[in-house]
Amino acid sequence: MGPIILSSIETTSNADILQGTRLQTVPSGGILTFELQAANNTAADSFAVSVQMPNGDTPLNLVRVPSCNPVLEGVIDERQNLTVSFPISQGGHCVFSATETGNTTLAWRVTYTPA
Repeated sequence: MGPIILSSIETTSNADILQGTRLQTVPSGGILTFELQAANNTAADSFAVSVQMPNGDTPLNLVRVPSCNPVLEGVIDERQNLTVSFPISQGGHCVFSATETGNTTLAWRVTYTPA
């Protein structure tokens, strides 16, 4: 089995982004990599994300997502984005949620790489 790559743009809060996707349940042990970028990150307009692993650990808890400079909706710029990776075991469901403040967008990409 090879990697699984998912990506999308959130325009509002979402309590379980991976629900109903190919990564709702992880097919075998591996690594999940999250690449995240908001169009804006101001006091009025921002996104914060949380990740809860299947064992209950919460390595990200309402972490503000950096924005693009200049503002480019839907762009994930590797020089400015938030990228984190976590090990995950087979059969686990990782809850990835996003909370919007104000009015902005969140571009995200999640890559599962089998061990």
